Amino acid sequence: MRDATLQRRPLALGLSEDERQLQDSIERFIDHEYDLTRRRAALAEGGDDPALWRQIAELGWLGACLPETDGGYAQSPKEALILLEQFGRGLVLAPVLDAMLVPSAIIRAAGQGEREAALLMAMMGGERRLALAWAEPGRRYDLRPVTTQARHDGYQWRLQGTKATVLGAPQADTLLVSAAADQGPVLMRVPADAPGLAMTSCPTIGGQPAADLFFADVRVADDALVASEESAAAALQAGWDWGAAGACAEALGAMRAALTLTLEYVDTREQFSQRLSRFQVIQHRLAAMALELEYSQALLPLLAAYLDRPGERSSTVIAGVRSRISAAARRVTADAVQLHGGIGVTDEAAVSHYFRRVVALDQAWGGHRFHLQRYRQQRHGHDLIHA
Repeated sequence: MRDATLQRRPLALGLSEDERQLQDSIERFIDHEYDLTRRRAALAEGGDDPALWRQIAELGWLGACLPETDGGYAQSPKEALILLEQFGRGLVLAPVLDAMLVPSAIIRAAGQGEREAALLMAMMGGERRLALAWAEPGRRYDLRPVTTQARHDGYQWRLQGTKATVLGAPQADTLLVSAAADQGPVLMRVPADAPGLAMTSCPTIGGQPAADLFFADVRVADDALVASEESAAAALQAGWDWGAAGACAEALGAMRAALTLTLEYVDTREQFSQRLSRFQVIQHRLAAMALELEYSQALLPLLAAYLDRPGERSSTVIAGVRSRISAAARRVTADAVQLHGGIGVTDEAAVSHYFRRVVALDQAWGGHRFHLQRYRQQRHGHDLIHA
């Protein structure tokens, strides 16, 4: 999608040459090979674009989600955030956050073996697609598995229960499932075509494919176990932190694009024989939107720094930043829709898609209120997610 200079601000000052080249290559791809027409075509097909996923893998961008030690090329978390910010800017309908970044973070945090290392390489090459099944009905942001039970009968695991709104499940070949076992939580790999597993597709506001999963005595081998007990809980927390950070990057790209579109619109639309941009009240609104954007931009490097040093303090900082950027993104994209007038709520207007994407990110990874409460409680020694 072609846009103005405002949309092209880098993630932060001080990008390395490699990071700037990555950003430039993604920008060129979006400007020349991805637009709202292609997005609408994918939405009409259920929200999936297999050709796009192959392109992203062939271009090597999925390697931005993995450090060099695990076969990728990321020197720091900045590469992944650059990728997601640009995808947010371009409204790219590709599950990099849900199918690559978060599952790979969980696998790495769990301490992968040979099978998991091979899986990471296949994910980076676009050959395998994972979906993360952790949310349960009525327990939206609670990482502790309760209703999904895992029982070990000596030589295999047996799963029973339900997972809600699993993003990317219809297209995944492997599910990363959390469950409650006798000794604590477990994480395991489950084939998407496992006997006893049923899926029911469910709509999402952002258009991403998702499904509710029903496990009826699903059996998987011993070696499907990825992590258990404290290791599983820590891996889930790491995945949650990476998901919240990735949502911040996408939201930043979306609000920058929405503001750019709004600036262009009010500078061409006329009322009372003068451009809307000449009205002082409009100027004040645009200035407030720009301040929200710049404040959010300044916070993103903080995410990159704390993702590199996981722990309780990192989770607290990430929650605080997510709360602030979520609120800013909601405000900026909602104001953008309003300043477009009636056309702003139509499917034909790109600005409406940016607003829906921001809402979808809040639904998947928690919004302002949830993360603000989480930040406050963690600052006082309580963990909301396990409360």
